[in-house]
Amino acid sequence: MPAPDFLIIGPPKCGTTALYAVLAQHPQVSMSRIKEPYFFAFDGQPPAFVGPGAEHYRRTAITSWDAYQALFADRGEHLVRGEASPLYLTSYQPERTAANIHRRLPDARLIAILRQPAERAYSQFTYRRQQGFEPLADFRQALAAEERRIAANWPPACRYWRNSLYFTHLTPYFALFPREQIRVYLYDDLVSEPQALLADLCAFLGIEPSLLPVQMERINVTTWTRSRVIDWLLRHSRRLSAWAPAALRQQIGRRLRAWNQVKPPPLDPILRRELTTSYRDEIGHLQALISCDLSHWLNQHEAEAQSV
Repeated sequence: MPAPDFLIIGPPKCGTTALYAVLAQHPQVSMSRIKEPYFFAFDGQPPAFVGPGAEHYRRTAITSWDAYQALFADRGEHLVRGEASPLYLTSYQPERTAANIHRRLPDARLIAILRQPAERAYSQFTYRRQQGFEPLADFRQALAAEERRIAANWPPACRYWRNSLYFTHLTPYFALFPREQIRVYLYDDLVSEPQALLADLCAFLGIEPSLLPVQMERINVTTWTRSRVIDWLLRHSRRLSAWAPAALRQQIGRRLRAWNQVKPPPLDPILRRELTTSYRDEIGHLQALISCDLSHWLNQHEAEAQSV
């Protein structure tokens, strides 16, 4: 029966979607029809989250092994098959998820991209604000609410601080899978040297790098809304369809959407420093686990904080 040869395991807001998109264009690769099936995070148990964004998991999660395999049935001439579920490398049951993957796919190759943890946490917060799932406008308040939200069974995407504990979440994978089956990249390299990263990824997957697209597209770029009211109106425009002809509504909608989307405000430097300090031990352990110097994750933000 069909099954993936590799998994992009996340975590969220680190370039997983961009990797999925570029590999989906490679003629030797077949990516799952659903980008984020989440199968190994739930493995037979439908998600029962509550709160903002919970419906997304109930709607898209694949919980049947047969249904999961069906995502990879159309292999054709492709050499490898894969999927990308950022939930696999978060604080939501990482030990169970790694064990589920190992039980079903012991020979699978695993790919992770890691971003400076404070930046990743803030990016996930701003992305959920963009989606309308984050009710708080202040990141510090959202961080303070994290434990209460977890206790209330909100979706894992609200775990901004916890989802950046990369060493903790990677450790179960390194305990179960041979090191040569795991490839860990840095988001910095994806941004600054994408072709070199993709060439190494192709070698890891055993596919031809020259068949990749020349450029990577930026996908899931986060924006900030000027007005939550306008954002709500745009999201529910079909309910307001009687007030104007369709063509006029579309024209007004495009202009309003462009005006209402702005670049998110930068992460407060003091909070950045506090968060980075809170991740110091994790970063130190992670360096040893993946044999990679991550001092720039600490140093660049210490320098920025001193100049504030």
